[in-house]
Amino acid sequence: MTAPVSRPPRGHRLLAWLWLAVVLVIAAHQAWLWTRPAGVLDSDVLAMLPRDERRPAVAEATRALADAGERRVVVLIGAKDLAQARRAGDAFADALGDGVALRWRVDEGEQNTWLNFYAPWRAALLTETDRRALHTQSTGALAEQALRALHQPVGLPRIGSWAEDPLNLRGRWLAERAGISRVRVQDGRLTVTDGDTTYAVLMAESTAPAFAVSAQRALVSRLEAAGDAARKAVPDARVLMGGVPLFAASAAAQAEREIHTIGVGSLIGIVLLTWCAFRSLRPRVLVTLSMAVGLAAAVSVTHALFGGLHLITLVFGATLLGVAENYGSNYFCARMGLPREARWDMLRRQWPIVSLAMLTTVIAYALIGIAPFPGLRQIAVFSSAGLLGAFVTVMLWFPWLDGESAPATRFGLWLGGLRARVPPVASGRGTRTRMWAAVVAATLFIVIGLSLLKRNDDIRQLQSAPAALIDQQREVSRVMGLPGVARFVLVEGESEENLLSRDEAVVHVLTAEGIDAQAVSQWLPSTHTQQEHAALIARRAAEMNGALSKSLGETLPPPTAAASAPLLPAQWLASPVSEPLRHQWLGRGADGLWRSAVLLRGGDTALDTARLQDGLGRIQGVTWVDKVGEISALLGRYASLFGAMVVAGHLLVWLALLPRFGRRAWRALVPTSLATLLTLAVFGTVGVPLTLFHLLPLLILLGLGVDYGIFLLEQPGRSEIQPFLSVSLAALSTLLAFGLLALSTTPALRAFGLTLLIGVTLAWWLTPLFMPADAADSDSKNPNGATAPAPPSSQGTP
Repeated sequence: MTAPVSRPPRGHRLLAWLWLAVVLVIAAHQAWLWTRPAGVLDSDVLAMLPRDERRPAVAEATRALADAGERRVVVLIGAKDLAQARRAGDAFADALGDGVALRWRVDEGEQNTWLNFYAPWRAALLTETDRRALHTQSTGALAEQALRALHQPVGLPRIGSWAEDPLNLRGRWLAERAGISRVRVQDGRLTVTDGDTTYAVLMAESTAPAFAVSAQRALVSRLEAAGDAARKAVPDARVLMGGVPLFAASAAAQAEREIHTIGVGSLIGIVLLTWCAFRSLRPRVLVTLSMAVGLAAAVSVTHALFGGLHLITLVFGATLLGVAENYGSNYFCARMGLPREARWDMLRRQWPIVSLAMLTTVIAYALIGIAPFPGLRQIAVFSSAGLLGAFVTVMLWFPWLDGESAPATRFGLWLGGLRARVPPVASGRGTRTRMWAAVVAATLFIVIGLSLLKRNDDIRQLQSAPAALIDQQREVSRVMGLPGVARFVLVEGESEENLLSRDEAVVHVLTAEGIDAQAVSQWLPSTHTQQEHAALIARRAAEMNGALSKSLGETLPPPTAAASAPLLPAQWLASPVSEPLRHQWLGRGADGLWRSAVLLRGGDTALDTARLQDGLGRIQGVTWVDKVGEISALLGRYASLFGAMVVAGHLLVWLALLPRFGRRAWRALVPTSLATLLTLAVFGTVGVPLTLFHLLPLLILLGLGVDYGIFLLEQPGRSEIQPFLSVSLAALSTLLAFGLLALSTTPALRAFGLTLLIGVTLAWWLTPLFMPADAADSDSKNPNGATAPAPPSSQGTP
């Protein structure tokens, strides 16, 4: 009697053609995407950080301050004296050429513009020291001070005649403004002195977006060549560079190197692995096809939803090669030893198993997107879409494209047969003794390791830039006295005048705490302050003129009258004088409030934040912003959340397994739970601090590890090679992908990879230990002692 011919499931052919149409659309999108002149990849690290949706004003201020310097590179060229620094700086500027906006020369006209801008309001400008002196000193003391200044040959630069400003109030005010910055103009060039070294200061600004990869490469290449030219002109010259474009270029180069290392390394390893397992070209080609479709679908879906693709996402997505390969390898493992005609029956048997495994893995990846990190959400979408694309390709196309027999190979027989050599739990008296000894040892190791485990949520530990680049940035900031933008004070006001008054109050508080501040109100006093100072100057000048006229024996001209109108923000912003601080004037928001930012000098200097916040809290409309502290606290909160989610995830998976496996469900889950605890214990033992990026992959470990238990429980025969061969190929492919990810120089990716490298290895080898001793353990024995096969959904004994 002829056996019935195996036929494809109803509608399978139509679904295969529909998927082909979807893949063609994806291919067209890929062709358009990767040929765009603007490029596809984004390397902006700020794009990976969480958006502060609770305080939109803080988020906008942070972005505005970051945008102000995103295209600028500060170059310091140091030498023994001004002449050498000038010569090296000129050589640098000449070598840099056109296409880069360079500021380092200041002509006499620009200097006069700066000096003359405040002239109309000179009778309303006072330093805090002079204000106190005018309030407290007698007329005679002030007159005597003015006379000493008249006869003193050396003193502060004086703007205008002595008769116009006997106390040189304007000169001292301008000198104090100049003292806010360490940069000086010498011989028409910007310079700064640090000890016995004079530095030429050059501000290079690219006209292209700071995070455009091609622009980064071009700018860094030109800067390096210009630096070589400076050192050639002055061999002892010291060239320092700092700026966002340098870090962006470093991140882009680093990410691209890792894409090649991880992606190409994973692909080569997986090709060799599957070739050894199947010894046929067709399985390799088809598995590669499924991975290619999965990655293309991931890129297209991610770009459609987010409008772009981050380099970090692509680096992490390279690990999909190891996970997406599992579906294709499982198909050919199940086909091994079967005639081609049996592939449809095999597909019907495999569909619920592989679907359940795919679903648990996609859910695990999708859970990563719960955190409010745009980067993590992008990774979650990328990974889920890629896995789904690979899965659909395998299930809909492989049966039609699979045209060969699938004989067993020596490597496949050996790898799949390893399961029979692994003793199951409770399979004999001697084995039970060893089992209890192992349980005690594992328990002690877990307890000790978890007790030593520590948390570290500091965002600064995720810094992956080269140490030399970080050191240069810190040195540039120190020499220049540049303020940081990670910690600042956000000031809000109902009007421009209200804003400037509060800005002034913030400066007073910071100064009282010994903190060097950089604020708009230092250059643009409020109208109230200008009027108060003008009245004070006019009153004391009138009193002092009489004393001076008597001492000099001649009548002095009346004091300079204050301007009829005060200096207003619009006038200041329109002048070149405002250029260094213009980015701190944040303007008027959509809510109608005016905002500015007061920056702090000193970099990472330790601050008594509690005392500082107490002082600032007395000023209405003032917010202390510490982005490093806030993001670190956010990482800590979500690390705790994801730790709870890992525990809840194990419980939910166990509940999901109960309907299919009954009391045997623990056998599929316990190995992964134990692997999770052992991984954490390893980190505690070796002193690796736990971060959010160690906890996130534990969810993925849950999805992957439970898959191994599902495959082996569905096919409990220990002598069958196909189930363990499929599990082993899946585990090895994942280890190739995530194992290489553990070599990443990006701390977050390295933590991801290291966690899965340890966890997947443990889950792979622990799962067979918890499987039934043989098929009889999962079935019911007949009265004669023979074993009768049970359907997969039978409620067997544990």
